[in-house]
Amino acid sequence: MEKLDLKDMGQKTNLFGFMCEQYEIKQRGETMEIWATEQLFPFQPYVQNQPHRFGPRMIEEQWGGLLKAKKLFPLLAILKFDNGVERYRFEVAVITPEKICDSDETLFQPPPNYHEIQPLPF
Repeated sequence: MEKLDLKDMGQKTNLFGFMCEQYEIKQRGETMEIWATEQLFPFQPYVQNQPHRFGPRMIEEQWGGLLKAKKLFPLLAILKFDNGVERYRFEVAVITPEKICDSDETLFQPPPNYHEIQPLPF
């Protein structure tokens, strides 16, 4: 299995008031350009409750974990084929800083009728 590497491209820009650095991931004819910052909490990629599909893992299945390991949060990520055609985009549209008040500690709890469904075996 090919190991992905998050390469620092040495470029910086300001997005939404946060200093971001440009990173790149290349794999099998695709390039993902990522602008990420250390000034926000580390990215928590969405974890799907499905078994891994057969074959090599795709960039869009791995990039979030690479950012989380480096304690970065992406504000823009674009995955393109080497011919320039865009295939995937993650883009933060707005950031609103607010203080979180959760006096009854229910803000980050699943709702009472929540049930986790396990994937079916093959």
